[in-house]
Amino acid sequence: MINLSPTVSFVSVIFYSLFISFSTLELIYISPLIYVLFCEYKNFFYILKRVVLLNIFILIIFIILLFQTSLQESLNIYLRTNIIIAFNIALFFRSSGYDIVRALNDLRAPKKVVSIIYFTLKMIQILRDELKTIRTTLKSRGFKANSSFFTYETYGNLFGHIIVKSIKKAQSLEESFKLRGFHGRIYLMNTIKISYYDLVLIFLVTMLYIKRFVV
Repeated sequence: MINLSPTVSFVSVIFYSLFISFSTLELIYISPLIYVLFCEYKNFFYILKRVVLLNIFILIIFIILLFQTSLQESLNIYLRTNIIIAFNIALFFRSSGYDIVRALNDLRAPKKVVSIIYFTLKMIQILRDELKTIRTTLKSRGFKANSSFFTYETYGNLFGHIIVKSIKKAQSLEESFKLRGFHGRIYLMNTIKISYYDLVLIFLVTMLYIKRFVV
């Protein structure tokens, strides 16, 4: 597998998604997607699986559009949506989420935006780990979900526990950063490193704009 720079990936996602969103599809437009899938060739089937799962919702939109517009227009929107989703998933398939924070930091985004996204991802990670722990505990105690009142009561207690836990974690995180002298900015090392493969991706996305607006 080929590692692409998070910063280049983030910028490419924005510009490629915008381009596909406002263009009538041509075969050459999928060249960046093919290249990214090539870079993630070992995870190709996992990426395809995620795209197929998301198509359950996309197909509903396609059917609705089919009654409101022509078949050609509906199909064009359906394909464009899938291309954008596949491109995003392929680029960030192995990302921990914090790559977006690093990319924004490298691009000199407002410090408050970088901090907000960082803390959001941090809380999501904490709650996800807490949910995994609770699920493991319930499973070890032989809990089985059904339509009984006990199941609804258990889920209610579960969601209540997660909400209370998230509030406590947020307060604990706030106090911890205040003690460390936090003033609204997360300091990260500038890790932008552009490789040959990153340049190829930039070239492919850029050529689409040149073809559209210059040629």
